[in-house]
Amino acid sequence: MSLPLYKFGGLRFWNEREITARERMTAQIVQEITTGLRGVNQGWAFERVDCPVIMPRSRMNPNYTDDDVFALSAKIGDQEMVLRAETTDGSYLMAADILRNTNTKPPLCVWQLGQSFRRETNDGASASRLRFNSFYQLEFQLVYAKSSGADYAAILRTALVPLVERMTGLKARLEPSDRTPSYADETIDIEVYLGLDEKGEEVWREIASTSRRKDFPHLPNYEEGGKRELTVFEIAFGADRLVALLMDQENAAK
Repeated sequence: MSLPLYKFGGLRFWNEREITARERMTAQIVQEITTGLRGVNQGWAFERVDCPVIMPRSRMNPNYTDDDVFALSAKIGDQEMVLRAETTDGSYLMAADILRNTNTKPPLCVWQLGQSFRRETNDGASASRLRFNSFYQLEFQLVYAKSSGADYAAILRTALVPLVERMTGLKARLEPSDRTPSYADETIDIEVYLGLDEKGEEVWREIASTSRRKDFPHLPNYEEGGKRELTVFEIAFGADRLVALLMDQENAAK
């Protein structure tokens, strides 16, 4: 698997084989989501984006405390800056800009593959737990009318579980999250089975999180309570976790 050449478990160095695997799995997930959405509604638009890893602290989700984020000593203008703990805010800003300033209409999927950064309780996350300080997220924000009759969340969750199994060679399942964040009405994780621990208990590891979100910014053209009111379904994969699990499987098979 990747190497901790800085001697911190949470800071990983990835080789070309691992990078290629990340790109291949990204393409597979994008294809699965695209096929699933357009199989229901051909009107889905897709936009890949790339947003800054530095962001104003004021825009950080309040669920992240100073214990979670890497703060920067230098300000930009009068703003305190941090390394982003997740990619959501950038995707939201891009999606809102697209809907305000272009001819693109919902349903719209904005997605990105990019790095995020989080502090861990220990100095360097345990690689065996697949929690890294610097890691790639593959994140999708699906913006569509609340009045839509299609249950896109259920459709994609059902499709992604067997895809994860094919990509990792591990059994996968959907599992309600043990914590529903304040920005979501519902969060269900995709987990993979890693075997039994020393006590003989099953070990499952989260590989992706899916949420019906309620915090997309209000846009004047999409009235609250009307047929055009928008909702968001989010899919967020730990891309590095996928790569690490795949490499473990391939090395064990040698």
